[in-house]
Amino acid sequence: MPADIQTLNEIALAAKAHWGYSAEQLRAWKADLTVSAEALAAKPVWVAEENGRPTGFVQVAMDTQPWELEALWVDPGHMGRGVGKALLAWARQQALAGGQSELAIDADPHAEAFYRACGARLVGTVPAPIAGSPERVRPQLRLQVKAEDGDGSPGFPPPRE
Repeated sequence: MPADIQTLNEIALAAKAHWGYSAEQLRAWKADLTVSAEALAAKPVWVAEENGRPTGFVQVAMDTQPWELEALWVDPGHMGRGVGKALLAWARQQALAGGQSELAIDADPHAEAFYRACGARLVGTVPAPIAGSPERVRPQLRLQVKAEDGDGSPGFPPPRE
């Protein structure tokens, strides 16, 4: 909901800051980390909550081929508790329902291990230098949306609403 935008933006900035990026770098990325009312209307967002308070969110861009994970952010206090996996499962379910075979992910280097643990594969990198890290790259990943288990059913849990 539009009323959630400020909280979602706070989660995105806190999650990015969790990885030790400088305040100056976070300011430079602020526009890229911000959910606008227009983006909220154009690209589906699913919010994870605990006791009525958002703890993370995921947004899927459906205007690309393959569809792309536009954003996936988890409040640092909720990292490591399954929130990101649940959000990613929702994104996979949306892509599967939309006829996609995979999701594209332009990941932060710190998030690569999470996505790979969820089954994503590395397909390339793009240069993304920042102050103090001129060799930094962003991993480009692909995640199958229908990872089948032995009985032909999706190999990921359905999202809980």
